[in-house]
Amino acid sequence: MRNRKAAEANADVEARIAQIEQMTLEQIATFQGRMLTDIGTGRIAPREARAIDRALRKRLKAIEQELQQDG
Repeated sequence: MRNRKAAEANADVEARIAQIEQMTLEQIATFQGRMLTDIGTGRIAPREARAIDRALRKRLKAIEQELQQDG
């Protein structure tokens, strides 16, 4: 049972990270708000939150680089 829950949580984190890679700044802001709520309610474990946070920082850095190239 424990392995099943861990596998489901891992798949959920991977799906969120895949979504993050395509997000705009506005979508990231909304997503972060929902993520904070999910962390507060225990729907996202600290380990999962760190993985999602790394993906968000990576996406924000990519957006920043794109903006620097454009302007």
